[in-house]
Amino acid sequence: MTSMNLVGLKAWGGIPEAPLESARIVLAGLAYDGSAVYRRGAAEAPVAIRRLSPVMPAVDERGRGLDRLSIFDLGDLSLGEAVETGWQAAAERLATVPNDAFLTVLGGDHCCAIPILAAQARRHPELAVLWVDAHPDLCDASRGGRWTCGCALRRALEVAGLEPRRVALAGCRDIDADELEYVREQGLVMVPTVDFASDFATAGKRVLDALGDRPVHVSLDIDVLDPAYAPGTEIASAGGWTTRQVLDLLAEANRRCRLVGLDICEISPNLDHADVTGLAALKVLFETWSAVAHR
Repeated sequence: MTSMNLVGLKAWGGIPEAPLESARIVLAGLAYDGSAVYRRGAAEAPVAIRRLSPVMPAVDERGRGLDRLSIFDLGDLSLGEAVETGWQAAAERLATVPNDAFLTVLGGDHCCAIPILAAQARRHPELAVLWVDAHPDLCDASRGGRWTCGCALRRALEVAGLEPRRVALAGCRDIDADELEYVREQGLVMVPTVDFASDFATAGKRVLDALGDRPVHVSLDIDVLDPAYAPGTEIASAGGWTTRQVLDLLAEANRRCRLVGLDICEISPNLDHADVTGLAALKVLFETWSAVAHR
């Protein structure tokens, strides 16, 4: 639980609530970390982020108000004992969200992306995916299973029926050999962290060019950030992005693409320090929501 004094402040910066049918933002949580193989704790994130949300102002960093937005919270959806058997029910519920709402989901470990992408593929049949992660998560099997976090994107593509070429990966830096083989065979665009470090704008253009003019869902693993900016995560990976770089990439994605959803996964409050990771996630949420509202 956060130690901040948030008494008297409203959740989500005071963004007004609205019915599901008319809300501009529809929010859900997936409080699940059963696919984590290193350190658990991400199941605590949806509650922790909601609790911390009053700290955010209803004005973005450009001085634009969020008065155009409204929000409906579906609450936390269950994946049951295992994502392998529980993803369908969560996907069914998320798929009922009205198509003109911006779907936002708080994970959970990154296997929470499996029901999310399955639902988004139904809501937006031409869907493309921007996968922002230190890890590609494209293993067919990892750490003794096929439904562990190292397989999250591979399983998501399968259950959602998405062509791998509709995915662009950004910020990867911890990559297994079989993932590289899959990327080559399937023709995915993967732009690693080192390319962004050399020329962020050019690397970002390569990623966004690959998405074309399709509706885009952004799946963000908080470990794309360097541990200095996101210490509270299952597999912290050194040499990562700053929070500013994530904000810049998503702002450019909004300018060039039609963003239809965002999930943020792998925030582990039990591993966090002074809410650094949770606050980074909230910053990304609010700035992305504002960009979508002012598009």
